[in-house]
Amino acid sequence: MRVCLLFLYCLIASGLSSQEVLKTADPTPEVPYVEREEKQFQFYPGGKMQIVSEVPGDIRIIGWKKASVRVEAEKIAYSPSPEKAKAIMEQFPVRVRYNQTSAKIQVEGIPADETTIEYNLTVFVPGDKTDITASTNHGDVFLESVNGWIEVTTGRGSLEISSLSGYFSGSTKKGDIRVEMSGKRWRGLEFGAVTHMGSIDLQLPGDYSAGLQLETRNGSVTVDYPPRIVDGESVPLSVGIRKKAQALDASVGMGGSPVRLISHLGDIRLLLKK
Repeated sequence: MRVCLLFLYCLIASGLSSQEVLKTADPTPEVPYVEREEKQFQFYPGGKMQIVSEVPGDIRIIGWKKASVRVEAEKIAYSPSPEKAKAIMEQFPVRVRYNQTSAKIQVEGIPADETTIEYNLTVFVPGDKTDITASTNHGDVFLESVNGWIEVTTGRGSLEISSLSGYFSGSTKKGDIRVEMSGKRWRGLEFGAVTHMGSIDLQLPGDYSAGLQLETRNGSVTVDYPPRIVDGESVPLSVGIRKKAQALDASVGMGGSPVRLISHLGDIRLLLKK
């Protein structure tokens, strides 16, 4: 009799356990829902552009040969249904305010922890001259082929910069920095960028001229770049060491505007652009 009761109890317990597993399983897993929107308007070279995003996602800024701005937004929400995803997106609109000399692109609102969304912005601006400020809490920032007064910040994300000129200031709390210079020299006041936790790569053409100031507070500086020629002699670029910090402070080519790069925790590499 006791054996039968024990067997019956095991069957009941097994059934309850199976029901519990079925109850906790999610029959409708979250899937990505994507919407895209675009906007283009006339914008004179020399204007001022502000881009602010409070939701996760990348910002890409590209200079082109047109007197106009084009904004492309890729909006992604993870939700069990398209209806719920659309409702989430409505809470975080992409607002574009502009005239012919100034514009502001803003994504307002900070998502709750349980809300999974991502907005990727691509902005084409007059490359000849556009002053830009851009900031995001969480995302990479890419800049290419723009001349102007440019200031960029990201909380968590990398910076990738190529073919800029004018003035540049960039910072990231946690992310890498990749810089690719073009032409013969930095055309403008100065170039400066800092990462609190991340590595830095600087690529220069072999005949580039600039005043380099590279420093890592906790990491190493490595050089894979041709030596300087001083009075007909080859002089390699040397790295100075002080406690945990390493620094390279030297001119390349004919010298010129300062290129300042700092990592508080990470390695720095000076590379020859292929």
